Amino acid sequence: MAQYEPQFSQNMFSRVVYNPAFAGSTGRTNLTALDRSQWVGMDDAPRTTVFGGDMGMNILGSKSGVGLIVMNDVAGFANTLTVSGLVSRHYFLDESLLSIGASVGFVNSAFDGTKLVFRPSDSNYHSETDPVVSKSKQTAITPDAGFGVSFIHPDFYAGISFLHLFAPNANFNDQLNVYIPRSFFLTAGYFYQFIENPIELRPSILVKKSGPAWQTDMNVKLYWQDRYWGGVTYRLEEAWAVMAGFELSNGIRVGYCYDISNSDLSRAGSNGTHEIMLGYSFDLSLEKRDKRYKSVRFL
Repeated sequence: MAQYEPQFSQNMFSRVVYNPAFAGSTGRTNLTALDRSQWVGMDDAPRTTVFGGDMGMNILGSKSGVGLIVMNDVAGFANTLTVSGLVSRHYFLDESLLSIGASVGFVNSAFDGTKLVFRPSDSNYHSETDPVVSKSKQTAITPDAGFGVSFIHPDFYAGISFLHLFAPNANFNDQLNVYIPRSFFLTAGYFYQFIENPIELRPSILVKKSGPAWQTDMNVKLYWQDRYWGGVTYRLEEAWAVMAGFELSNGIRVGYCYDISNSDLSRAGSNGTHEIMLGYSFDLSLEKRDKRYKSVRFL
């Protein structure tokens, strides 16, 4: 029943990871990879890598978007691979864009029981012969689905989504059941361009609920000439994060983020969290489009 969904501090650069409705909303082809090494210095600390790609296209004569998410999350003895295909339907409202999207895929859960260490059999803490605990490698695959809605305006964006709609239950050969809770996400951001100044302010927020756990990320970034950025994120009651990055003229983006925990983890051996982002955005015009959103604000 604990929190399930992995987290990323640079989530604003790949919103399709949390909401399928953002797929294809830029009218461009977007590729983004994020790698997060969490709580460096602690044994078996989480390591999460995600790749997301999306593009706009016509489906049966309707403005739409498609995408793919591949995420690998390692935490302790558990390894979770999530693969999701995305599809969205776009509705143009003057200069704004309303999208409805869905994701369908699977979750491959693995548990390596060979790494478990038990106390002696005469201990009251645990028994080596406990039949509930598996001592072998176990894997299970279960289908997965999600749903989301997004609204994009040149000055702001917002979206809500629900992932793991059917709360899949991975069954490890009838020995261990892993419950994947439904997850809820609310994201929003605003763009403020200073008058006669190449600096733009972009605050954003991401509210997450996974199982019984709530979490809120509040971020503020400053962009200079629409290519260089620096910012700070506060994760409510958990951590501060600082980030910086740049975008080249050919559409390649590079970002780095360092999380500083302000919880008890900072006194338990954690040396912070490192996160690297690589992205590439380009035009792949399969057909003529009436409208396109090319700004990096929506990537």
